[in-house]
Amino acid sequence: MKYYDQHLHTYFSFDSKEQFKNYLINKPRYFVSTDHFDLHNPLVNFEDSIPNYELYADKLSELAQNYPTQFIKGIEIGVVPGQENKINEYLKRHPYDLKITSIHQNGKFDYMDDIVLQNDKFKIAKEYFEQMNFVLDKFYEGDILAHFDYGLRRFDFTIAELEQNFEPLLIQIFSKAIKLGMAFELNSKSFTRYHNENLYRYAVPLYLSLGGKSFTLDSDAHVAADYQLGFEKMAALLQEFKVSELTIIQGRERFQVPIPTKF
Repeated sequence: MKYYDQHLHTYFSFDSKEQFKNYLINKPRYFVSTDHFDLHNPLVNFEDSIPNYELYADKLSELAQNYPTQFIKGIEIGVVPGQENKINEYLKRHPYDLKITSIHQNGKFDYMDDIVLQNDKFKIAKEYFEQMNFVLDKFYEGDILAHFDYGLRRFDFTIAELEQNFEPLLIQIFSKAIKLGMAFELNSKSFTRYHNENLYRYAVPLYLSLGGKSFTLDSDAHVAADYQLGFEKMAALLQEFKVSELTIIQGRERFQVPIPTKF
């Protein structure tokens, strides 16, 4: 089995218009989309962003008849403390093969909103990491911990600032993720658009030092042109730290596969 992108979006996400056919042009062996689930979403006037599961399942069934591809149901779940029970109830009624846990917003604003720039960067980062830490105490459904740097993207942080101000908190977060069996995501947007490679250069060896072994490379694509974007660069970083395998999640099955020499 060859590694494939496990974090991407289609028109089932509130912030994407991409069609499945554009991702499937090369007829991949496996394909998973992970569309947004965000309750009380500040990016859409605090409405709930929930993909239409029935239409999604029907679309995958239709595609399966026309492509030599195994389709895997995925979802990216943005979690705010206090929403865990409602999310769990939804997941009981709507089974997915891959669930990504993300922290996007705090119930008042998204961490990518301009409003964060009116605050001290250390205050925002502390709130963001504390929220992530709390969520991992209450929400256990995620297979992948996505873009650990999301709440820092509107600011510039150095490795030293992260280490000096947040290492004890990050140790708690990563330890909980490891205990829950979650994979740690290297996110293409973090590397290419937000230039946070240095933060991953700090986080990866910290995660490894705590016993972590599961990593994913993910594009977080919202357009097909970004599929597997930056994978070579992210793979090279992992290999610097002697990581040779990536994790694939398909329902209850997990596979450790070699980092490809070419994507």
